Amino acid sequence: MTPVPWSPSDPSLDPPRVSRLVARAHAAISRVADSRLYHRLLLPDSPLRRRLALLAPTRLSLLGVGSFESSPAARLQLALAALLRRDLLPDAASADLFDPVLSASECAAAADLGFSVPRVDDGCRRRVDEPTLFYMPHCEASLYDALMAANWESPAQLRRVCVLGNSFRRYALQADENRSGPAAKATHVLAAERFVSEERVDEAGDVDDDDWLVHAFNETSWHFFEVDDDVDLAVATAGGRR
Repeated sequence: MTPVPWSPSDPSLDPPRVSRLVARAHAAISRVADSRLYHRLLLPDSPLRRRLALLAPTRLSLLGVGSFESSPAARLQLALAALLRRDLLPDAASADLFDPVLSASECAAAADLGFSVPRVDDGCRRRVDEPTLFYMPHCEASLYDALMAANWESPAQLRRVCVLGNSFRRYALQADENRSGPAAKATHVLAAERFVSEERVDEAGDVDDDDWLVHAFNETSWHFFEVDDDVDLAVATAGGRR
C-alpha cells in the first residue's frame, strides 16, 4: 500500500468530549496497572524484561487500536501502551498511535496522553530507524505482514522490531489449515516463524477475572526476531516456513 494522506473520520473537535475521553483513558490505565497481567510484565528478572533491555526500544507505535471512545477493549489496549511507555521504555522514548477510524476528539485525547497521530495511512508499512516496539492489538494478518515486509531489508533491520500482537505461531497453524486463507497469504509472517522468539502474554497462567481484560489481551504474544547476520531474508521468504 502506498501511504495516503489521512484525516480523522469525524473532524469536529469538542473539548468537553476530549476531557471525558482523557478521564476514561486514565481510569483504564489505573485498571490495567492494578491487574495481575501487568504486574507479571513488571517482574524485574523475567525473560521479557531482559529481552526488552537488550532491544532497548526508543519508540512505541500503537497500530490498529480502533476507536477507544466506543470500545472498552480499545481503551484497555491504549492503557497498556501508555503503561509500557511509562514503565518499560526510557523517559525520552517517543510514542504514536494510528487507526483510520479515529475521530478528531480521539486524536486530541491521544495527544494529551503523549501519543502523536500521523497524518498518513501507511497500512502498517512502517520502516524503523530505531529500535521500536509495535503494539498491534488483534490486527489482521495482512497488517503484520506489511510491517514485516517494510523491515525485511536485512537481519539488522528486522532485529530493531518487536511486535506485541496476535500470535505468529497461531497464524502458521491457520495457514496449514487453510492454504487459501488470509494467514497463508502473510508470507513474511510465515517466514519469520523460523527465527522469531514468541512469548504469550498469559503464558504463565496469570489470567485476570475481569472479562474485559481477558477480551482485550487474549491471544496476544510478544515477538522478538533473533536472526543472524548471514541469513538471506529474500531466500527465507521464497522458501516459506522451516
